[in-house]
Parts: sequence; C-alpha cells; structure tokens
Amino acid sequence: MTKPKWLLPAAFTAAAVIIAIVAVLAFRNGGEALAAEDIEKKLKDMYGAEVTDIRDDGNVYRVTLERRDGEFLAVVDSDGGAVISLEKTASPELIPEKEIKEKLTERYSAEPTGLALKDGMYYAKVEKDTHFTDVQVDALTGEIKEKVTEKTPAGQEETPEDRTVAGKPAANNGTGAGQGENNNGNRNTAGRGDNQDSPPPARTVRITENEAAAIALKEVSGELDDVDYEESDDGGYYIVEIEAGDMDAEVQIHAITRKVMSVVWDD
Repeated sequence: MTKPKWLLPAAFTAAAVIIAIVAVLAFRNGGEALAAEDIEKKLKDMYGAEVTDIRDDGNVYRVTLERRDGEFLAVVDSDGGAVISLEKTASPELIPEKEIKEKLTERYSAEPTGLALKDGMYYAKVEKDTHFTDVQVDALTGEIKEKVTEKTPAGQEETPEDRTVAGKPAANNGTGAGQGENNNGNRNTAGRGDNQDSPPPARTVRITENEAAAIALKEVSGELDDVDYEESDDGGYYIVEIEAGDMDAEVQIHAITRKVMSVVWDD
C-alpha cells in the first residue's frame, strides 16, 4: 500500500513542535523553585534590609523591604531567585531638626551648637564648664552616641620650672625687704607677697560621695539613684547613677580632680 506523500512532512512537523515544547519547558524549569524563606534570606544578604512582607504571585514573589534609606518592592523569580526589579516605594521619615535640638538641650542642660544632618545622622557639640561633648543622633531612631573631651585648664601648659623662674624673688644681701637672715641668724620671710612665688599645692584630698553627686547632677538633670566609689591608680573615681526621665545616666567623676570623666546613657 502506498503511503500518502503528505504523511512524512507532517510527521517531521509534529516532531519539531514536540521538541520545541520540551525545550521551552526545560528552559522555564531550569532554575530550582525557591521557598519564601529562601527568598527572604537571599534578599536580606543582598540588600541588608528587613523583609516586612512576601507574597507568592504565581511565577514570582513580591517582597516588601525596609532599610535606613526607605521602603522597597522587589519582584523575584520563584525559579532560581533572580531579582527581576527593585523599586523604591517610600522614603524614611526623619526626626525634625527642631525636635533633636530640644531633646539635646533638655538632656545636657545646654543648647547644642553646629547641629547638622548628614547621611541619616545628626551631629552637634555641647559645651560645658569643664568639657565638650560631641553628640551623634540617629535621625530615624533618635539613638544618641557621645564622646566627652575634657577642656585644658588655663595655664596647664606652663611647666613647674616656668612657674619657679617667674616667681623667684630678687637676690639680696639679707638687709633688704627680700628673704634673708636678720642679725640674729633667723630666716626673714618678709616680702614674700602672700606666697605668690610658689604654685599652689596639687589637690590630693578625695571628694565625698555628696560632692560627687552634686557635680553629676549639675552635669545631668534628674533624680539621684546611686553613688559608688572605685579605686584606680590615679586617685579613684565615683560612678553616679541618675534617673533622667525615661533614660538612666551613669556619670563618672574623678575623686581627686572633680572632673567629669564620662557620661553613659541607657534607655
């Protein structure tokens, strides 16, 4: 029996169609389908963001991400986890500068200077009688970091030798108003001028807990909670705990010099 002439081309055509369909399916399913948990972990690692919502939308996942610079919508292929698109949907709401200024003024009992916003952080400086405080405030969360720098007392750079030379009394033969011996051989201290020729002795007496508390409360306004003394090689220091509204502060006071060494805040 003779086969129809059209049968062979039709068979080839059908085979070609089948091969094409198989190739398309193989290409479509070439990537391994990922679970929502795997997609979430991958996006966290890629963008350093928190995943707040993830929805399976057929062949893709639609994922909402949040990080410091805003909110984003990512469209991710469920097979293999390729990111198809990433769109910013909202910008972060920063704390107003006026509110930051008021917060710092209340906290330090002094108005901050040089308040400026950069890369999501506010920077300012607060000056007190004995030190400066460099302040850094997160514009999103309001978290505060600080660094305390002691002021250099006036004249501290002067050496003891300089003070001795400056205050040295004029030489004399013992008969003038300067220091010498009288006719009886006794030391004559007339003309010393209230001991202006020698520097005052360095403070060596440790301050009391009450004095340390008073210094700390002058630095941080609030309610006194506790005072502890700690020994150290340079004379020891006090840790004064103060409740300041909804935050607690630990003020470190040098037990000899009375200087504020540090202020640590805790929510």
